[in-house]
Amino acid sequence: VDQTRKDQLASPLSKFYTSGLIGENASGNTNNVMPLLLNAHFAPTYPLSLYLYGLAGSGKSSLVRNLFVAMNTAIAKHCDPELLVRFVKQNLNKPHGTLELELELRPNNNDYSVMSIIQGRRMTLTQSKPGLVVVGLEEMPSNVEGSDPRQCDVSSLLSYRFSGRKGDSKSSGAIVGGTTAPPRNSSKRGISGDATIITIFTSNYELEPSSLETLSKLEMFQNLCAVRVEAVSGRDRHSFALSYLNQRLKETLRCKNVTIDLEIACGEGDTRPLVRYLRMLSFYICALLKQQPQSDFGSVDVSVTQDANTNLTLITSNQSGGSMQLKCGSFQNLYAATPCVLDPRSSDIVVEMQKNHPDLTDPSDLCQILDFYFAGTLAPVVILSRSKELISDLTIVVSRLEGVKVIRNIDPSSYKIMRSLYDPSDTPNLRDDILQLQRDGGVQSQSLVTIELTCHTNDSQMIIREIIEDTPSMTAFSSERSALYKDGLLFCVYVEGDITPEIASRASLVI
Repeated sequence: VDQTRKDQLASPLSKFYTSGLIGENASGNTNNVMPLLLNAHFAPTYPLSLYLYGLAGSGKSSLVRNLFVAMNTAIAKHCDPELLVRFVKQNLNKPHGTLELELELRPNNNDYSVMSIIQGRRMTLTQSKPGLVVVGLEEMPSNVEGSDPRQCDVSSLLSYRFSGRKGDSKSSGAIVGGTTAPPRNSSKRGISGDATIITIFTSNYELEPSSLETLSKLEMFQNLCAVRVEAVSGRDRHSFALSYLNQRLKETLRCKNVTIDLEIACGEGDTRPLVRYLRMLSFYICALLKQQPQSDFGSVDVSVTQDANTNLTLITSNQSGGSMQLKCGSFQNLYAATPCVLDPRSSDIVVEMQKNHPDLTDPSDLCQILDFYFAGTLAPVVILSRSKELISDLTIVVSRLEGVKVIRNIDPSSYKIMRSLYDPSDTPNLRDDILQLQRDGGVQSQSLVTIELTCHTNDSQMIIREIIEDTPSMTAFSSERSALYKDGLLFCVYVEGDITPEIASRASLVI
């Protein structure tokens, strides 16, 4: 996070922490130092709410995940070591009807709404006292007329349900007007007056004034602070690249000491291509080092240099003197300058595809991406095309391979991506379908699953954003253990019409 973003976040975070220490609303307190309670204590009264927006790949979701961990660490160290901070992720990029079901209030023990899940996370069986909950409200949609979901409708629904109201949030008497008195028991059903619940929105779109007005009717959103997030740049971007590559090599080679001299152009803007580039780079570094006589990587010392004139990248092991040249293709994908067969399955697939599609563009690119798929370098691999026949044939050819499981012809507009707790446990949905195939593959080896998606509209493209993202897929009731991890997944996506920037940002290759 750059200094500008830190400065923007400093004020609301400071007020939140101060209110938790002093025990009164920080915004109306003229003495932000005394009196402090001497016992371990943190009870915030200042509702903290953030709206993080920016272009695709600017790091909004990463900021949420790291902010949650940082808050937990800071409170444990300086305020109350027994107070736990839990995380609940709720995706908003779903048809309005699906969101209504997930937020539906029901009586007593039959209430499995998102609000009930949030309240349950404040006090689990393993906690000695109620804690805090960070609610990640991801992928707030745009406010384009006719889209589903639409920002104004989602804002109205959240305001209606979080305040404890049932009924139709789109009706003329909804909270959008701001004048309808809430039911007498709504405060007991809602979560809007609880400052221990921290809400953080992420979106590719600015928050419309009408949406802000709707949300601000609730106490929990009255301090809503909009922060434009921009992708890391300059020295910070190079530091990120060096740190990420270091981490990848340590995890893959299981070595403690890694020294990297990294001299590459890290680009600007969307960080997803850079992350993919670094994952590919780590793949080739590992391939080079494994050619060395030694099998135990106690320490690693490599240099990576990039020649802007020739577009070649040179990897050199400073220990053995061995080197490898790489060239950059489409989508910043890396290829060995001297062609080599890394996995025969990849070349077999391309040969089979060329029989039906002799005009297939850049077959070497496809071959290399499939190599990364079988090696587990990219997680997941996402291949886009405007040709339905091409995507269908690719899915079929890959599924014929031994050990590869397949899910065919999923239309996000008619097939659930993930179910809610109100759905029967056997409700068909893509997330559970993938998890089941991964379990069937066992834990000894990586399960390879290929999924064919068909997106006829921009709304469909929005719905699949989270499932094809390179972070674990989670529902509001997910834990780290039940999350869907994307290793071994290949998404073959047919897109009718223009490919949206948000989906293009997640693509490994467009064919």
